[in-house]
Amino acid sequence: MMFRRSLVQLVQQANRNIYPRYGVSSEAHLRGFKTTPMAEGAFNIQDEEDFTDRVLKSSTPVVVDFHAQWCGPCKLLAPRLESIIGGKGEKVHLAKVDIDEVSDLALEYDVSAVPSVLAIKDGKVVDKFVGLQEESRIEAFVNRLIGE
Repeated sequence: MMFRRSLVQLVQQANRNIYPRYGVSSEAHLRGFKTTPMAEGAFNIQDEEDFTDRVLKSSTPVVVDFHAQWCGPCKLLAPRLESIIGGKGEKVHLAKVDIDEVSDLALEYDVSAVPSVLAIKDGKVVDKFVGLQEESRIEAFVNRLIGE
C-alpha cells in the first residue's frame, strides 16, 4: 500500500509539471480522462439540429471536419485544421463531426472515407477534400473559403 501511494504521488507531481497549460488535472489523467485544447471558433456537432443551427445558418464560413476516434489520419489532421483556422480569428469556424456519433450527417454529405473536410458558406458546400493534407494545402483551402 505504501509503495502504491508514493508511486501515485510521483505520477501526480509529474503530471502537474507536464499538463498544467492544458488544464488537465493529474487525477483526471490517472483516471484516463484527458482534455486537449480546442481552437477558438471550433466546436463539436451534437446532432443534425445542432449542425443546421451552427453550420448551415452561420453567417461565418465553416470548415466541417468529418472524423472518427479510431481514425489515425484524423488524429493527425485535427491539430493542423485547428491551428490554421485558429489563426484566422472570427473569419472562419471549425465544426467537428464524429461520424460514429452523428452518422446521418455523414450519409447526407456522402462521406465515404475519413477524414473528409467540407467548406460551407451560406449553407452550401463550396469545396471539399478527403484524407490527410499538407498544411500548405489546408491553408489554401481555408483561404479560398474566406476569400483571401
